[in-house]
Amino acid sequence: MSDVGDWVRLPVQEIQTVGRRKLWITVSLVILLLVLTGVTWAVWPRTQKVQVVTISRQNIQNQIFASGDVRPMQRQVVMPSQLTAPVAFVPVHVGQTVLPGQLLVQLQADAQQAAVTAAGVAVREAQQVLWATEQQQQQAPAGFQTQFTGTLSQEKTSLAQAQAQQTEAQAALTQTQVRATFAGLVVLANASGIATDGTPAPIVEVVSPLRQVVVNLSEMDAVQVHRGMSATLTSDAFPNQTWQGHISFVAPYAATSSGGTGQVRVNVSVPHTFSVPYGYQMNVQIISVTHRRVPVIPYTALVQSGSQYAVFVYTNGRVMERTVSLGITTNTQVEVTRGLVAGDTVVMNPPAGLTSGQAVRLNH
Repeated sequence: MSDVGDWVRLPVQEIQTVGRRKLWITVSLVILLLVLTGVTWAVWPRTQKVQVVTISRQNIQNQIFASGDVRPMQRQVVMPSQLTAPVAFVPVHVGQTVLPGQLLVQLQADAQQAAVTAAGVAVREAQQVLWATEQQQQQAPAGFQTQFTGTLSQEKTSLAQAQAQQTEAQAALTQTQVRATFAGLVVLANASGIATDGTPAPIVEVVSPLRQVVVNLSEMDAVQVHRGMSATLTSDAFPNQTWQGHISFVAPYAATSSGGTGQVRVNVSVPHTFSVPYGYQMNVQIISVTHRRVPVIPYTALVQSGSQYAVFVYTNGRVMERTVSLGITTNTQVEVTRGLVAGDTVVMNPPAGLTSGQAVRLNH
């Protein structure tokens, strides 16, 4: 009986062994298939997603941004180095309004005043002598009047010389007086002409009531600015106000700044309602040129191609790199003068590694 049982159990064991082998083979094939699928997915080229924008024609402006300060249209500053004598007195005070010709500074002028007085006396004496001789000539008989001709000529010459000396003396006295050259406001009066730190300081400063904003532009910006252009003015100190001004002056030369770059002075006229105090900082925006209805793209569409710029143009599921020439720029956009036309579609923020001719998918 045991032989019969062994004979029956033997096929069952063989069947179980064969089943296990098939199972292991199946599992191995599945694992191998998964590995091959993963490797294929990793190395197989995938279609990259891109975001695109269609080019349209727009108006674009070249805007120049600068900062400057408020200054008077006219300014008269009297410095100690300009004076020929010590200061006697300053007859004006800060906040006073002065008129043209009004005395601002009087220098010590004792000698000049004495010379004027002496010259005046000499003129009066010469006039009296001449008048006396003329009276004698008129009272003399007609035949004797010609005898006074030589004397009168000499006395007229003496009078002319005395008057010339009086004019010179008066001019010297005038040099000891500094007068206002225009109507304005006294913003500084310091008879000593010495600042608190001991350095020379203005004795008197007068400014006109009319204001202007003065900015310094780079040479690149200055060549685009001309007299008469509009300018928009704002101030951090007056955040809710905006003023419209015009370029009134562009310096015909550049001055070297402390950083070694060329700076060009530009004056901006302001409206009569402009009341920002002198010395305040102003923000100035100048529109130098406007191009109308030109192809415009975002800055983010540009890529560097050697020494030039290029974009990726999207057509029928592929992108092609195309070199472009640029025009006016703003903070976010740039004019394209060559290489693109309105209606072209370009890639925004081209991914790294994107190549010309590559197939792509749109990222909606």
